[in-house]
Order: sequence, then C-alpha cells, then structure tokens
Amino acid sequence: MSPDLTFTASDRLYSLHSDVNSLTLTDQLSARLAQLSALLAMTRGEQGKAFRLMNAQWQDSFMWACGMMAMEAQELFGILSCPEARGRLESEDECHQGLSA
Repeated sequence: MSPDLTFTASDRLYSLHSDVNSLTLTDQLSARLAQLSALLAMTRGEQGKAFRLMNAQWQDSFMWACGMMAMEAQELFGILSCPEARGRLESEDECHQGLSA
C-alpha cells in the first residue's frame, strides 16, 4: 500500500512508505495534532492579539498551514481507520515484532 497523500499544496508529493506500520502512523498523527493545537492556541484569547495584529496575508498563510495539518491528520486517521489498511498494517506489525523477538 502506497497511497498518495493529498493534503499537500502539490499533487503526489508524499506517499506512504511501503514499510509503514500503524505505530508510525499513530505517532505522526499525534505529532500533527499537537502541533495544530499549539498553533490554534495562538489565535484566541490573550495570545490571539499577536495573531490579529498580523496582516491579512500572514493570517491567511497561518490558517492555510493549520488547514494542511488538519487535512494530513484527517488522511492519516482515514488510513488508520480503514479496515483493509488496518489489517495490512497490523499484519506487518506482527511480522516486525516476530523479527525482533
């Protein structure tokens, strides 16, 4: 399985490595969600003052980056929650665990 990820600004820039497993995808998803949460925290409350002082182009670019992170998280979650993909990833995880045992 090597689906192209479409969250990027350009088509077919990223795809899943053939050796990817569910733990790797979960780690990436967790990292992106933490980064997105931190960025969005800067848009509201006391911290949001700096964001609101940015010019419109910078605000748009900032929110575009947040949107791309959200799309990546959505795609990763979709892959992890797809029964077909999950079965393949789990069988590879078991295979890798067997090699290290």
